[in-house]
Amino acid sequence: MGDLVLILLVTSGTFFIKAITGFGGPLLAIPLLAPVIGVEHAVVGLSLANLSSNILLLIENRSGARAMRPFLVRVLGAGAIAVVAGTLVLVNVDDRILLAVLAASVFAYVALALANPNLRLGNAAGLRAAVPIGIVGGFVHGATGNSAAVFGTFFHSLALPREDFVAAVTTVFLVLSTLQVGTLASLGSFTTGRLAQAAAAVVPVLIVTPLGTRVAARLDAKTFGRIVLAMLTVAGVRLVFGVFGI
Repeated sequence: MGDLVLILLVTSGTFFIKAITGFGGPLLAIPLLAPVIGVEHAVVGLSLANLSSNILLLIENRSGARAMRPFLVRVLGAGAIAVVAGTLVLVNVDDRILLAVLAASVFAYVALALANPNLRLGNAAGLRAAVPIGIVGGFVHGATGNSAAVFGTFFHSLALPREDFVAAVTTVFLVLSTLQVGTLASLGSFTTGRLAQAAAAVVPVLIVTPLGTRVAARLDAKTFGRIVLAMLTVAGVRLVFGVFGI
């Protein structure tokens, strides 16, 4: 019962933030839950909540998904292949090296974006970068299980309106989280108790997601961009923790 209460409380707070920014649920929740209940238990307990959150946010921002289709086709096409390749090829690479490089890249981008608030990759350059980003993000997800730093940084660099940004990141995360749930199920990670907890965690998501989207609707573009940069900084810090095995 204690684990369930903890999962529900953490889910409520972290997925409220995700409803505002489009990402950050598992990124924030897993480090809070894992020291108490274990990494696998935390991932399983949040899996259905994450899936539900992505679906709700994508429905809410579906017009943005249409606008981002050219980018998403390239990113997901390359990423789907790279997820498998990353899992197979990167098993022999020290994760700490990968995490350190990725963290440095995120911090460099955040510093550059703060120094130059008008920084924008541009549509043409973004389309050219979409396939390499999909490959890198897929590799990172295959190797570490978390690609928020890669895709969040990329879509932020396009200086997108909130609706387009949220639609883009949630589409990518929906595909990846669906693959994750299928993998966890095939590995037998969904015990009866964990499945009940995962299902229960969907309830706070259904409550906080509409609240978060209402808050987000009142944010101007500059404030939203700053919040996303703050989330990317959190992602970078989380990667640094990973380097030291924390």
